[in-house]
Amino acid sequence: MRPPTSVQPPQMEEQLRAAMSGMTRAERQLASYMLGNFPLSVLGTVSEIAQAAGVSGPTVVRLVRKLGFSGYPDFRAQLHEEMGERLASPIAKHEKWAAVGEADHPLNRFGSSVIDNLSQTLAQQDLRVFDKVADILADKARPIHLMGGRLTRSVAEYFATALHVMRSDVTLLSSLPNTWPPALLDMSDRDVLVVFDIRRYEPSIQQFIELAHAQGVEIILVTDRWVSPSAAKARHILTSHVEVPSAWDTIVPMVGLVEALLSAIQDRNWDATRDRLNRMEGFYENMLLFKRPR
Repeated sequence: MRPPTSVQPPQMEEQLRAAMSGMTRAERQLASYMLGNFPLSVLGTVSEIAQAAGVSGPTVVRLVRKLGFSGYPDFRAQLHEEMGERLASPIAKHEKWAAVGEADHPLNRFGSSVIDNLSQTLAQQDLRVFDKVADILADKARPIHLMGGRLTRSVAEYFATALHVMRSDVTLLSSLPNTWPPALLDMSDRDVLVVFDIRRYEPSIQQFIELAHAQGVEIILVTDRWVSPSAAKARHILTSHVEVPSAWDTIVPMVGLVEALLSAIQDRNWDATRDRLNRMEGFYENMLLFKRPR
């Protein structure tokens, strides 16, 4: 039997984390693997997950039973139910939150949700993945290309603008798909593609990622906790919590994650970054773009 549900049943990730203290070493290893790339890591068969996590098939079965499921099919059923939320339309999102009521002022309710999302986004990151991504983006021998969807292009643009202050060979791809094929011509395994893609995932972005992947491009995906289908071609995946009491998802936690990466990249090449900043400030001063401080 599936665990009894309440008004707000615990999400699969929460159930896994809550049960960690009562797990055996092998079960903790399995749970850590699942949480490291959730939910992509739990979409395979029992044998596929066991092999990827370095444990036995029976360990997978024991773990899901400890979580209160009758077996792996029941575990998968709840996961698929949760993942159905990832394609929710703005109207569906609004109606979901409207049903909760307005016990608090909308500003306070929204602010609390954003802060909680930001905290969860930063706390859930696999530090090894974060550090690897920072290392790659700090490597000046590798050209970087960035792209985003309808709502996330602004994050990609902000990231590209800040990165370009610290290093060269940073390109923000156009939002027009007909400009993408020429961009692919010169991409190779030296290039890095950073993609921002949250629900509802855009097929054109997925198609571009597949073409870039076929050319050996190393792909970094920044997505939501339901995970874009493009994750199948991504080498590195960073996830963000985006759900708030609104018809639109929030990009604030994703911006926070980007700014944390910028800080890490800056520290890896600080001397060169400082020199570029000094040169840039000189250009600003010569062009009289900003008012001088008194």
